[in-house]
Parts: sequence; C-alpha cells; structure tokens
Amino acid sequence: MSDKERIETLMQSLNFSARQFAAEIHVQPGTISNMMAGRNNPSLEVMKRIMERYPTLNPEWLIAGRGEMWRTEPGKDPGLFDTQAPDPGTKPRRTAQKEEPQIIAAPSKQIKNIVVYFTDGTYQEFTPTLS
Repeated sequence: MSDKERIETLMQSLNFSARQFAAEIHVQPGTISNMMAGRNNPSLEVMKRIMERYPTLNPEWLIAGRGEMWRTEPGKDPGLFDTQAPDPGTKPRRTAQKEEPQIIAAPSKQIKNIVVYFTDGTYQEFTPTLS
C-alpha cells in the first residue's frame, strides 16, 4: 500500500473528505487533493501533522505500512498518556479554563534583569532602573 493509499484509508476510517482532513491537520486543501490525484507525495511536514493530530495512529503503519493502523495492546488498560482512536463523529473539545492571575508577594526579592527570546534566534535584555 502506498503513502497515498494509507492516507486515503485513514481519511475513510475517520469519515473525512479531503477538505475536512486538510482542515483537521492544518494544511491547504490543495495539498491533500494533489496527493490524492497522485501529483505529489506526502511531505514530511504533512506526515508530522497527521501524527500530531492523531497520536494513537501507528507511525510505522503511516510511514511504512507495517502493523495496524491504530496503536493498541490487547488487555492493557489505557495509561495516563494513552488515548483512544478518535471517534469520527466527534470533534476535539477544547476545555481551557481561565484562571485569575495570582500576585506573588516577594518583598525581599527584586528583578535583576529580563531576557526576551525571539523566534528569529535573537534576544533582548532589559535591566530595570532601581529607584
């Protein structure tokens, strides 16, 4: 089975169209349709996004076609970090809870300096003036 066929099988098991699947893994719809049409092979970035979105997907199956599609071990209860295969009928739920910021009083400590690192690899250091 080719990479394209495995991705197509995954999409069918999740009951997603190419457009829905592209939205799920955060790629352009044309990327998926070009793969399905055989114009392009899936890039490393596409494979990484699939594995990030579906952590219970067996990476050996996705990349090399070995093993089962979903990772499972018979008789093993799910651990803290184990998840089950996603139900195609449900969307992931985001349940972020907003917490009130806490002010931590530390009268014996003062800020010496603050360093901000930027995504381009540079940084800027700020040193407060003592008054």
